Amino acid sequence: MQSQTLNASPAEPSVVQIGPRPLRSESLTRRALRRFRRHRLAMFGLLVLNVLILLSALAPQISRHSPYDFNLQARAVEPSGEHWLGTDRTGRDLWARVVLGGRVSLSVGIVAVALSTTLGVAIGSLAGYFGGTLDMLLMRFTDMVMTFPSLIILITLVAVLEPSIYNSMLAIGLLSWPGLARIVRGQFLSLRQAEFVTAAHCLGVPAWRIILLHILPNTLGPIIVAATFGMGSAILLEAGLSFLGLGVQPPQPSWGNMLRDAASPTTLESMPWMWVPPGVLIIISVLSVNFIGDGLRDAFDPRSDL
Repeated sequence: MQSQTLNASPAEPSVVQIGPRPLRSESLTRRALRRFRRHRLAMFGLLVLNVLILLSALAPQISRHSPYDFNLQARAVEPSGEHWLGTDRTGRDLWARVVLGGRVSLSVGIVAVALSTTLGVAIGSLAGYFGGTLDMLLMRFTDMVMTFPSLIILITLVAVLEPSIYNSMLAIGLLSWPGLARIVRGQFLSLRQAEFVTAAHCLGVPAWRIILLHILPNTLGPIIVAATFGMGSAILLEAGLSFLGLGVQPPQPSWGNMLRDAASPTTLESMPWMWVPPGVLIIISVLSVNFIGDGLRDAFDPRSDL
């Protein structure tokens, strides 16, 4: 009797699972991507923007004519099978010029936004993390730049540097960072008191490492959204500068200087094919970028119902 008692093993407790198995916690990045994919206008804008980028990248391969060659025998020709969008007053093929001009306009937007984002993130992170005198100096400088009439300063800066595509990128990037700097500063001010930042301080982590590896990744959502909207503004600014003759210089085509070539009343009335395609592409590209920005904003917003 005693041996049976010693050899008897205690009964294992049975585990009864009630309800479905618990799901794994979804990462913030996956959740944002899922919410972005459900935003129909954002996906439409992304599709249109990718098509424009693809057309611009393949401009020489998909054009039957050179965008620079004059053909005086085919001046101001209406759209046809030979010239899909017609020709201008010097016989240059407008389809070839439009797709090549998209390469210029989109590249200006991307490079200018990259420059302004770098400046805005650097200034905003330093001001928000260290605070005190450095914060006051950087934010007063930011306020001073924001008070400038941006278009007038932009025209003056490009005129001083001589009009070109590279100077347009530089001027737009140097004047577009203050808004992003204030956004980044606000994010750093709210995150520098967080527990994970305090723990990193206690472990002796250097300040630059805390900024780059601990706080900055948590501010990528607002930065990406602001940069996306900034690209649309940069495309419009480049088109305005080129329209005024201070941006991309002939014979290099851009959507802005194509509109300038069609600015005469006679051309506007009798040759709409010269100004409708570049004008429509400016509208479509800016709307697409803004739709993407709306989708990213809703995707990174935890209060959104997407």
